[in-house]
Amino acid sequence: MEKEVGTMIQIDKKKKKKKKKYNERKEERKEKEKLEEKDKEVNSKVDILFRCDFSSTQVKVMLARGWKQVVVGVEVENGKGKKGYKIPRFSFFGLYEVIDPIDNTWHLWWCETSEARQILDSKLEAHQKIPHFRNHYELTRKNYLYRNLKRYKKLLTKSGKQAEAELCDSMPITFELPSEYRMFVEEYQKQPGSIWIVKPVGRSQGKGIFLFRRLKDLIDWKSSRIEKQQSEGPVETFVVQKYIDDPYLLAGRKFDLRIYVLVTSFHPLKVWLAREGFARLSSQLFDLKNINDNRVHLTNMAIQLKRSKEDERMNNGPLNEDRKRSCKWALIKFREYLTARHGVSIVETVLQRITGVIMASLLAVQPVMMQGRNSFELYGYDVILDESLTPWLLEVNASPSLSATDTEDYRLKFDLIDDVLNIIDLERRFTGRETRIGGFDLIWFNDGPVWTTTMSSPICGQNRYFVKKLNVFLGARNDRIKQLYRLHEVLEEMKKSKENFEIENILCENL
Repeated sequence: MEKEVGTMIQIDKKKKKKKKKYNERKEERKEKEKLEEKDKEVNSKVDILFRCDFSSTQVKVMLARGWKQVVVGVEVENGKGKKGYKIPRFSFFGLYEVIDPIDNTWHLWWCETSEARQILDSKLEAHQKIPHFRNHYELTRKNYLYRNLKRYKKLLTKSGKQAEAELCDSMPITFELPSEYRMFVEEYQKQPGSIWIVKPVGRSQGKGIFLFRRLKDLIDWKSSRIEKQQSEGPVETFVVQKYIDDPYLLAGRKFDLRIYVLVTSFHPLKVWLAREGFARLSSQLFDLKNINDNRVHLTNMAIQLKRSKEDERMNNGPLNEDRKRSCKWALIKFREYLTARHGVSIVETVLQRITGVIMASLLAVQPVMMQGRNSFELYGYDVILDESLTPWLLEVNASPSLSATDTEDYRLKFDLIDDVLNIIDLERRFTGRETRIGGFDLIWFNDGPVWTTTMSSPICGQNRYFVKKLNVFLGARNDRIKQLYRLHEVLEEMKKSKENFEIENILCENL
């Protein structure tokens, strides 16, 4: 009898323990549901508000997603002494006006790089995002990037990682002016007759860049520059680099590659690589005898699309889309051209090495980058190939131009921005474990490269097979619409499976 009573007590204790556990799980589910509902309320599609400092493609993409633009008005006073707010800029269809200048209800502020620090210093909510990291200049200023790469190379060499250390030599020999002028002169004397290029560290669109062979040209420029800046203010910093005088040419013209890289976190480092980009071609045939014509040696679209005085005199009319397109090749077209000339294996090696150069630059700056939960950044990498197909890193742009030069360029940049917004996922559609979203592939996460399994390249007479490779698809076919559709279907199935699993758990607990 006592044994039976003891058994009943034990059963009763187990039931109470099980009921307690069930109630705890029930409470956890309720809390989770409350948090999810709150999260959905904050990030609901119809409630996504954005600010944008650019009247460009970004605005059109966000409006197309159903987001509402907020504009901070300027306080004005009418004749009767009443105050109101006037919109200082033009309006877009679907504009949502914020009348209070200190209103902070936006979810995304696509701001200028100069405003990033001030915005981040304000108390932002966890869901608010801006497209810049606080000290992005560690990567995007040419002198800082070169310095960080040298430091990272020393660290890798000490660790015996020679192959990785070699990737840090991807920038041409660089000196900072005026601080390293004497060091440059020593190097210049070791390489007589070489061509050098001078670039301002804080400017874009090819402004302030020139080439020289004679040291006298640099000395004259330096003297005139110092005199000018003494009257204007602080001395501007420049870099002087060894000019890549044996570039790989397309139809006899120099080019560089614009590659888009999205970083959503530096700690841990999470990097996405865009499949699409383009080659920017100079409008003139390459010629080392003529180093004074920037249209020969610089590929910046701002320079190539600028009409010369000779063109104006000839009265050829405005630049049409065909002439604009002649200065650009889609990355997939460039990849196909290289493959036809050099073969699949060599081209794959070149693209993998370009990715290695990109990752070396990001890993070099990772220790000094300030992580912020509110930041992401879309970088425009400019890479050039020499005759031996070795990639050289020219610069990294923190705010690459997203204005379109023609209809195809508009389509590329519209899709690019749309996928950036998909990845930062303000609408909370994805799981955070995806390795591809639209036109972007995840190439680095959790302190290591991302790998994938894919079919081998078709070779005549051989069967195709599965191979393990890095998740790099530069210049590959971008079937982003189909991929996003398939991804949406998978996520819906996962959601249904999760709901069914939770229902089964509740039924089991009640048995």
